[in-house]
Amino acid sequence: SATMRSLKNFDFYRKVPVDLTEPTTPGAIISIVCGVFMVFLLLSEFRLFLQLEENSQMFVQQEEGGKLRFNFNMSFPKMPCNIYSLDVLDIMGRHEVGVSSNIVKTRLDAAGNPLGVFPQPSINVTAMKTEGCHTIGYVEVNKVPGSFHISAHGLQAQVSMMGISVDVNHVMHYFWAGDSELSVVDFPGSLRPVDDFDRSNNSQTTIFEYFFDVIPTIYSNPRLEDTKGYQLTAHTRHFASPPTNMPAVYFRYQLSPITVKYSRRRKNFTHFLTYVCAIVGGVFTVAGLLNSMLQSSIVAFQKNVLGKAN
Repeated sequence: SATMRSLKNFDFYRKVPVDLTEPTTPGAIISIVCGVFMVFLLLSEFRLFLQLEENSQMFVQQEEGGKLRFNFNMSFPKMPCNIYSLDVLDIMGRHEVGVSSNIVKTRLDAAGNPLGVFPQPSINVTAMKTEGCHTIGYVEVNKVPGSFHISAHGLQAQVSMMGISVDVNHVMHYFWAGDSELSVVDFPGSLRPVDDFDRSNNSQTTIFEYFFDVIPTIYSNPRLEDTKGYQLTAHTRHFASPPTNMPAVYFRYQLSPITVKYSRRRKNFTHFLTYVCAIVGGVFTVAGLLNSMLQSSIVAFQKNVLGKAN
């Protein structure tokens, strides 16, 4: 009919009769190579489609009330457990001395070998003056700027009785914030920036300071519930203790008003189809151009050779 004939005028893919086409060896080679290349690209794109994309965003969010937990594992090679004291201070007026409810202390001999948990019954305190102390646990603080420190403040009488000087040289095995430990392999970000810090070879009268910016972080996964943690940006310094000050390890912290959210999501399926069409169309187009150039070169070469022969 006239309508069908008019419709055929919009055909972009008009067929060429088979009798007018001729297969060639170069064309077959190009077709095979491009086909293999196309399959490789399609498989690579499909693999990327199956992977989850990681995105990050930042926004201001009011941090909920409650407590913030700092978890630590430290060794003090030359500080006996009986003069170890952890004190907490913040801008809300909290000033607590000798926090020990969530900390386990283990005595260490001069070589760093464990001697047992402290305190122990009927122990000779004066015999501990050559010992060290390993501590593991956590301290809970208010979610406001503040600090806590480790020294012998309030235990000067025992220090004098033992006839020793306070030495807070230490090894920081780990330090992280939050209620749940997050693996640095599975969760991106700066979660444990001071792990394995060795500060055990400084002067006996050294004061150590750690400054932390605590960044609330949300890890979103479409397959699981959101996980909340805290990133830490750390700065450290140490200096000789003035004559009027006792050596100590200070941890100063403040919470960032910015919350970071990491999310994982799969690529949109329409984007995947778009890339597939681009790969197929691009490879076919490039293959056609290569084949056309090769055929034109062969024809020109044959004409040139034949013209010289004649």
